[in-house]
Amino acid sequence: MVINTDHSATAVGSEVGESMRDEPGHDDRPAELGEPVDSAVAAPDAVEPGEPPEPVEVSAETAPPDEPAAAPDPVAELAEAVSALTVQVREHHDRAAARERVIDKLHAELERLRTGEQNLVLRPITTDLQNLRKDLLHQARTLPAELDRDQVVDLLESFALSAEQALERCGSVPIRPAVGAEFSAREHRAIRVLPADDPDQHERIAVVVSDGYLDTTTDRVTVPARVHVYRWSAETAPTTDQNPRTEGISADV
Repeated sequence: MVINTDHSATAVGSEVGESMRDEPGHDDRPAELGEPVDSAVAAPDAVEPGEPPEPVEVSAETAPPDEPAAAPDPVAELAEAVSALTVQVREHHDRAAARERVIDKLHAELERLRTGEQNLVLRPITTDLQNLRKDLLHQARTLPAELDRDQVVDLLESFALSAEQALERCGSVPIRPAVGAEFSAREHRAIRVLPADDPDQHERIAVVVSDGYLDTTTDRVTVPARVHVYRWSAETAPTTDQNPRTEGISADV
């Protein structure tokens, strides 16, 4: 008769295990090496299905070292600085050239306006001078063969009248002092002083040498008239022993 030893041993072991689990304090004993351990006890931190895993903290000691930063290239930095400076210089040159063009344009416009203003002011004088030249040429072609003094005087005075009209157009009128009129330091210039025979002749005009001119715009004398003036004094008064003096001395008053 053959007896199955494996089956009997298995049955005896199961009976012994059941009897040991029935004993109190069996669950509190640690499991022996090689014995199966309950999943709830062996893996208390197990992650339930569907939940995200907790992040793993990495300390500075365990973190990998950072790679060293590359050193800046001084040649590249210098080239970049030179390029930026070149651009600034070019922009400054362009602005300076634009300003020069504007200045040249304004200068040309100013010169044009100045020329037009001068032509506008001088136009009356130009017209009168043209007429005077035409009259002179006409008189030169039509002069008679013989002229007396009175005819020459009339001819020259007519030319002077034409010039006077041209001056009046420009706001300049002649000052014509009369002999015997009172001397005026504003309008007259005494180029010679003559001794007076009478106290009433003191500071009176004796001779008119040339006319003067007055600016009608500013009411200022531009050219004073040149005259000779009488001056009375007891030392120069004529007496019966002396002849009256006919000439004076040159002086300015």
